[in-house]
Amino acid sequence: MLYSVYTGTTYRRDPMQHNLVDTYHLAVDHHYALGAFNVFNMLTAEAVVLASNEMKIPTIIQMSASTVKSLGVRKATMMIETVLVNAEQQIMLHLDHCTDINLAKKCIDAGWKSIMFDGSHLPLDENIRLSREIVEYGRDKGVLVEGEVGVILGVDDGISSDHAISATFDEVARYFKETGVNTIAPSIGTAHGLYQGTCEINYDLIKQLIDNQIEPVVVHGGTGLGEDIFKKLVHLKVAKINVSTALKHAYLDAMKVLTSSELVYEPMVYDKKIVEAVKQVVLEHMRYFNGNS
Repeated sequence: MLYSVYTGTTYRRDPMQHNLVDTYHLAVDHHYALGAFNVFNMLTAEAVVLASNEMKIPTIIQMSASTVKSLGVRKATMMIETVLVNAEQQIMLHLDHCTDINLAKKCIDAGWKSIMFDGSHLPLDENIRLSREIVEYGRDKGVLVEGEVGVILGVDDGISSDHAISATFDEVARYFKETGVNTIAPSIGTAHGLYQGTCEINYDLIKQLIDNQIEPVVVHGGTGLGEDIFKKLVHLKVAKINVSTALKHAYLDAMKVLTSSELVYEPMVYDKKIVEAVKQVVLEHMRYFNGNS
């Protein structure tokens, strides 16, 4: 459930038949990073699936905790399951930036196989304790857990910071070891939302983590980084890059353009154009994340 593996004729949704972390390592081995795209309705989810089919690479559909709360776990789950029917590549559904441990458990119970518990705003000891609780809760259900250390600049899903607090190697190493998380998102200088000024990324920390097998490493705040930075992150063997704001802008910009001219009272005409606009943004980022291009 909520994890699709294309076998040539059918889709297998038994999570115990495939280690999700292998997908991250496979991406690194083949010199690309998995794109993780935040969706908020059926149209944006469809756009990600279509882009994945076109590029012929696996990808990740993410939902923020606030989106899941707004839709309800059951509705959000059913919506993605419906969209996955058209997937021709491996797709994972991921709960992004969840600070509510009960919501994380509800999603796991509903079949979600990838969860980010965000305790980065908490003292490190508390972040470790709660993250470990989610890891232990999902272990027998084949759930991949992502954690975050340090504070990322900007606003994401109601978590706001007007200044970044960079993670240190020792903090990330301790968190990774004591929680047992599968993937790690350290604060490296990126930001949520749109960038204001120059982004100074701590590439040395990424390299140090990967050299010490504290990985796969995830980068948040992908919108607006630029092709050169993406290529360097892929070269350093970052396994997953999150993109959210770019999809929201593509969606709303397409709506503004479509409704600024004479209205055609055929909603599906607009739906198709909006899906195409969002798909093009997803494709652009997928190409950036491909170290072979």
